[in-house]
Amino acid sequence: MPRHLYRKPRTLTLPTLWTILFAVLLTLPVRAELPPGDIGSQAVLQGRIEARIAEAGLGDAIGISVLNLQSGRSIVGHNATLPLNPASNMKLITAAVAMLELGPDFQMRTGLYGRQTGDAIEGGLYIRGFGDPDLRSADLIAMAQELVARGIRKVDQVLVDGSYFDDQILPPAFDQQPDEVSPFRAAIAAVSVNRSAYTMRVRPGASAGDAARVAVDAEGYFEISNRMTTSDGGPLNVIAAQGAQGDKDDKMSLRLSGKVPLGIAGASYTRRVESPLHYSGHVLVEALKALRIQVPRTVKILPTPRGAALLASRRSAPLGQLLSALGKNSDNFVAEMTLKVLAAEKVGLPGRSEAGAKHVLEVLGKLGLPIANIQIKNGSGLFEGNRVAASHLTKLLAAVHADPSIYSDYLAHLAVGGVDGTLSRRFKQLPAPRIVRAKTGTLADVIALSGYVLGPTSERTVAFSILLNGVRGKHHAARSLADEIVGDIALHLHAKAK
Repeated sequence: MPRHLYRKPRTLTLPTLWTILFAVLLTLPVRAELPPGDIGSQAVLQGRIEARIAEAGLGDAIGISVLNLQSGRSIVGHNATLPLNPASNMKLITAAVAMLELGPDFQMRTGLYGRQTGDAIEGGLYIRGFGDPDLRSADLIAMAQELVARGIRKVDQVLVDGSYFDDQILPPAFDQQPDEVSPFRAAIAAVSVNRSAYTMRVRPGASAGDAARVAVDAEGYFEISNRMTTSDGGPLNVIAAQGAQGDKDDKMSLRLSGKVPLGIAGASYTRRVESPLHYSGHVLVEALKALRIQVPRTVKILPTPRGAALLASRRSAPLGQLLSALGKNSDNFVAEMTLKVLAAEKVGLPGRSEAGAKHVLEVLGKLGLPIANIQIKNGSGLFEGNRVAASHLTKLLAAVHADPSIYSDYLAHLAVGGVDGTLSRRFKQLPAPRIVRAKTGTLADVIALSGYVLGPTSERTVAFSILLNGVRGKHHAARSLADEIVGDIALHLHAKAK
């Protein structure tokens, strides 16, 4: 259905007026009178957290676990074994298992294959992908430049090989929101350029009444019907409907209407593509044409023939770097691509989301987690379907902490409280800077936060998980509760250091 496009408003932050550390300790957000006592006492910490939970009044679907990483013993538990929807805290599991199984240095490949005869590619130029989630238009231009360096000036056809993955482009549970075209719900394929998203740019015509102008990248992929007009004034009102063209998905229809006022420079909107493989092929066609290589504007999907020569290639950044998109920015696309790569590498071709989820469960079992009540539907935690207990997450975090081969990369991939990612505006007022390293999670009915609180010494570092379900319409209260609990944990760890 057509939908109005709009920009996401900025989140405003409240000013802080803290002056000295003692004031910080006393004025962390508190809704109730807390039990007196030494904050360094484990019993007082448990009581303080229970008091906060009671005062918040957010119901019974709350799971909390805090684990001492040196002893492996629980410091705080509240419904710690209750399976709940972890939202994007699911990405903690995906990232951990990917690093454990593939290694932080693992790289995804993309290659151009074909048979060169003189200055031409005959029999088709194949782009073959192995699940690189960070493949960009600029990378295809760079590979096309390698063709130019080989003397290639003509390509008879562009074909896309996505056989490293199966043909299920929507991850499990993504069909729960079928009309959503925002890129957070992007489709996935073994060759996916620009995170399977395109940017549409609109601007007014020369005068009122003229057709408004529209531009998209890889224009050969789109069949555009533009009924937007230019207005004298008033608000920008762009309505866009998209879908596969007819019974095929080799092109995407884009139907535009609305008004674009004079006097604005223009506006841009980023949306998901309907067929990542076809879109990627058209991006390659555009890259070839930009370098004056003759190529038709048709794209087909076929596997690369055996014996085809590798003409140009690209390797992704190491996995440890790619996964920062999960921990710091909660990137659903990278999470789902990673799950399928894991399946392709460790289970077999083609990579399937279901096989990846099953393999993740097997790895968790080998780490000693009780997996009977864990349910894994997808790798990102988007929508409804995943079920994990807070204690599962803290045990996983403890296992990662104990593995020196991945811990430093894993810790680095998480958001740093008060510094970057989804925690850049939270945890600025703590006993020490940069001590919260965690992953957020948000759905309509869920607020989650899990990770590490670093102590004054490595022996006092803890893993924590806070899963709050049933909080629809109460996000602010739920997020405040999570932040208060983490603040209490930080004070507990650093109290004895004074």
